[in-house]
Amino acid sequence: MQKVFGNLIVGAGMLFPVLAAAQTYPTKPIRFIVGVPPGGAADFTARIVAQRLAENLGQNVVVENRGGAGGTIASDITAKAAADGYTLLWSSSTTHGVGPVLYTRLPYDALKSFTHIGLATSLPMYVAAHAGLPAKSVKELIALAKSKPLHFYSSGSGGMPHLVGEMFRTATGAPLVHVPYKGSGPGVVDLAAGNVQLGFDSLPSIFPHVQSGRIRLLATVGKKRSTKYPELPSLAELGYPQVDGTVWYGISGPAGVPKAVVTRLSTELAKILDEENVKERFGQQGADATFLAPADFVAFLKAEWAKWGPVVKATGAKVD
Repeated sequence: MQKVFGNLIVGAGMLFPVLAAAQTYPTKPIRFIVGVPPGGAADFTARIVAQRLAENLGQNVVVENRGGAGGTIASDITAKAAADGYTLLWSSSTTHGVGPVLYTRLPYDALKSFTHIGLATSLPMYVAAHAGLPAKSVKELIALAKSKPLHFYSSGSGGMPHLVGEMFRTATGAPLVHVPYKGSGPGVVDLAAGNVQLGFDSLPSIFPHVQSGRIRLLATVGKKRSTKYPELPSLAELGYPQVDGTVWYGISGPAGVPKAVVTRLSTELAKILDEENVKERFGQQGADATFLAPADFVAFLKAEWAKWGPVVKATGAKVD
């Protein structure tokens, strides 16, 4: 009996510091790692969330851009950090959606090496055509492609614009030719110039050329219409629900972050995403506030892997 009582005391003694740390969290600045260089939708939305987290938590939230290797460098730094809630990652559809099924070897496990705190925002992708293309609807686009193969750009083999393009090709039977670029930027420039005819991308990449009239949007990818362009049909409405890809971002930490800290961060994230000002600022990038709590976020990730795994396998886009 004394031994059992002693074990309980020891166990309680180990637990109290963890609970105390969670209750007083945060007591120092939080490192918020973003796996892309400054600029662009990922960095823009991350900084909005970081600023509001800092204000709500009463501590600095310092954005640290660590680009490279499709976000795996930033993810690896986070996975290896102390599990105390002071290192967070702006996880994404690249790092934790496609990445786990695209890369044959990663220095971490996308599920077991992380504490996934919440989904924050999503950006619909669009079927985007060169304005001079004689196709003003998806139906006309498919018919045109079947008469003469069209070329679509991507940000590189295995990226979202590539995989969604392959989904579209398979679903519609349109003989599209993939043209990979080193990043979306050069591909968008060539689409605007008419050197390629088609692309599947999110709004931040293509918006300036949509505004200038050099790129025409034909539909949103997925099951829902865009809040920014509600007049555009979704591919699901047009009979292609299997063509579904969304760019998204969320907050993750290393495995083992105390539950009370996770709850605090998740609760604050939900509050932030419900603010009209935040929704408006997200909307400037074509992004929607789409909160998911930790358990739902994990379920969402598993669904992403189940969706993208067969597409990566079919395209042979695996990366060593």
